[in-house]
Amino acid sequence: MSIVKTELKASDIMTADPVCVAPSATIRELARLFEEHEISGVPVTDAQGRVTGIVSKTDLIRRCSEGTADIPPAYLFEVLSEQGHDDEASEVIPEPLVCVEDFMTEDPLMVSPGHSAAAVARLMYDKRVHRVIVADEERFPLGIITSMDVLGALSR
Repeated sequence: MSIVKTELKASDIMTADPVCVAPSATIRELARLFEEHEISGVPVTDAQGRVTGIVSKTDLIRRCSEGTADIPPAYLFEVLSEQGHDDEASEVIPEPLVCVEDFMTEDPLMVSPGHSAAAVARLMYDKRVHRVIVADEERFPLGIITSMDVLGALSR
């Protein structure tokens, strides 16, 4: 009796059609995207839809905690905390011009759909990252693999 073993590929464990964000998105828009989709990171795509970077909740929190030359960290956190309030009596806090492109990670790790899941796991471990973008040859995002996706594949 022969046992046929099939190796899992990136396409087998990825979340297809990932939510993406434009480099020009503001910190408030990014925070809203994370909350609405219950995710912690997204590919950043240019106007043609090609991957140019990746951004995570950790990046957002780090950026807000650093502030900018003109804006103290507390103000950025206040901007984010005011995003969901619909109280007309409350003052709208103007959002500073801090965009995703200001703090995204450029040239993120990307793999092809045919990349082995084991190789993806090794890459994530070696590079100490929590997500890898699955893209085609032209850098169009096909999916995203998170550390939770890798753990899920191991548990099957």
